[in-house]
Amino acid sequence: MGNRDDNDTVIVQPAAERRFCETAFETVSLSSADAKTVADALLQADLRGVYSHGIQILPRYVRGLKNGVNPSPEIETVVDAGALALLDGDNGMGQIVSVKAMGMAIDRAREHGIAAVGVRNSNHHGALAYYGMMAVDRDMVGICSTNGPAIMAPWGGVTETLSNNPVCFAIPAGESYPMLLDMAVSTAARNKIRVAAARGEKIPLGWGLDRGGRPTNDPNEALEGLVAPMAEAKGFGLAAVLEGLTSILCGGLVAKEVPRDVLLSADVMYPTRVSHYFQAIDVGRLAPIDEFKARVDDLARQVHESDLAEGSQAVFMPGEIEFVTRERRLKEGIPIFAAVIQSLDRLAEEISIEPLPR
Repeated sequence: MGNRDDNDTVIVQPAAERRFCETAFETVSLSSADAKTVADALLQADLRGVYSHGIQILPRYVRGLKNGVNPSPEIETVVDAGALALLDGDNGMGQIVSVKAMGMAIDRAREHGIAAVGVRNSNHHGALAYYGMMAVDRDMVGICSTNGPAIMAPWGGVTETLSNNPVCFAIPAGESYPMLLDMAVSTAARNKIRVAAARGEKIPLGWGLDRGGRPTNDPNEALEGLVAPMAEAKGFGLAAVLEGLTSILCGGLVAKEVPRDVLLSADVMYPTRVSHYFQAIDVGRLAPIDEFKARVDDLARQVHESDLAEGSQAVFMPGEIEFVTRERRLKEGIPIFAAVIQSLDRLAEEISIEPLPR
């Protein structure tokens, strides 16, 4: 069966995961280029330790491409105003239009100093860090967000109204790791609760609420109920303004208008027609890039020099743990939960491809 660690996982090599994902996507009519894009987004999430947006989503994506998600979208530029643009994703895979949108933002920021590209009529596009790092790799600051199906109630209410609208800030550095903050504005992403449910594990109190708005450690109750906003009313406030920056600004489906069929199945991703926002800032327009990176490094040193709280072993900059995890997994392989491996084996049989090597 392959190597296992103490947490009942199977060690998979990054190249094997990439090939398996690409092959799976090509069976449902994604072009080779698009299959590589989506596969890479899943792989990078797993390398960073973000299981909720890694290969465990693959079966839902593949089945989604058989159930209404467009495998061959014709992405349309709806608005072209120089440093500002708007794309229509034609109900395709979110990763495909998102890579295009952030690429446009980067190219136009090089011309104008700053640029933003909105997207509507798209679908789930995975971890936002993937797009933030596109900007960092070009010595730019990247900012991005997305809306989604309603899974969060207004603070004090119990009616699903907003998604946990994640946001990402990515900032280049020199000797230190880039600053990379990628977070949902709920206490935990819903996919993390889904992972816990699949593994038969309890979730920490504060991650989710039951139908009555009460905290629960049962992931299935949370999946049938609500995600909890981080920092209570503040988290809900962030979700609301990010809805404004994505769906409202982009002319997409707003809040409860977003289809919720995708929430009804742990096995299939149905179309959601969500909206995204991407922004790039050309750092070199404001300061020499080496000087800017040195100042980020100085901030990292200040953080690392902090006296430690009782029981704390270290302090970290945003994204630092994930960068270290990525370096290790590139060398040692990626631990994939046994339950996810079983799901992938079922998918391989379903679409007649070879199982994931391990």
